[in-house]
Amino acid sequence: MKIATLICLVVFGAAVIAEEASPPPVFTKEQADAGRAAYAKNCASCHMPDLTGNGEIPPLAGANFIGTWEHKTTKDLRDYISAAMPYGQPSLEADTYTVIAAYVLSFNGAVAGMEKLTPSTNVSIRDVVRLTLRQ
Repeated sequence: MKIATLICLVVFGAAVIAEEASPPPVFTKEQADAGRAAYAKNCASCHMPDLTGNGEIPPLAGANFIGTWEHKTTKDLRDYISAAMPYGQPSLEADTYTVIAAYVLSFNGAVAGMEKLTPSTNVSIRDVVRLTLRQ
């Protein structure tokens, strides 16, 4: 009986650890795919196709992105993009900003799921991309 209880605790504990280790999905694959196209059209000329930035233009991927955004939320990212981009002329449709944010998160290792990213989605970026960060 004690062995069965111990086995249950180990299995349950492993499931809890696996649950905690998985980043919460905050966007859909469709949003990330649409964001890739919108990024290519509206952002890549400055931030580069591989999101590495260009001189004074900040990178949107890897350690530099995480260093800037890890203590902020998905809402902060989406709000910043919609308020400031394209540089000096924020002029895209509201949904375009949302899917671009989804693509940037996806590129940085966040996993797509069933929930759509919305302008009010407010999840820690550090939690979303913590497992599979591209360098």
